[in-house]
Amino acid sequence: MPETLPASLALSAGQCRAARALLGWSAAELAAKARVTAEWLERFERGGEAVDDFDPSEAERVLRALEEGGVELLAPGQASSGGGAGLRIRQQGGYIPTDRLSSANDG
Repeated sequence: MPETLPASLALSAGQCRAARALLGWSAAELAAKARVTAEWLERFERGGEAVDDFDPSEAERVLRALEEGGVELLAPGQASSGGGAGLRIRQQGGYIPTDRLSSANDG
């Protein structure tokens, strides 16, 4: 069976590798921060996780760890010069992921 990722996954293997490089994180560091196995992350970064073994929560944890580290993912066409999917380092300080916003952390 070919290794493919669900089309709805927001993080590509290339974005994951590039984000790690921007942050200066090793694969082992990202795996630990995201609470996934190093083997899972290695398969993911090679381009896919076998569909029958894919757990979306693992990819979501990787995405959240990268965002918490300061990486912002860009959707195709979103404020990027080339119009393709990409990423950038977000300005540091005060970032709270949208799913964690509340009146308790209102600034």
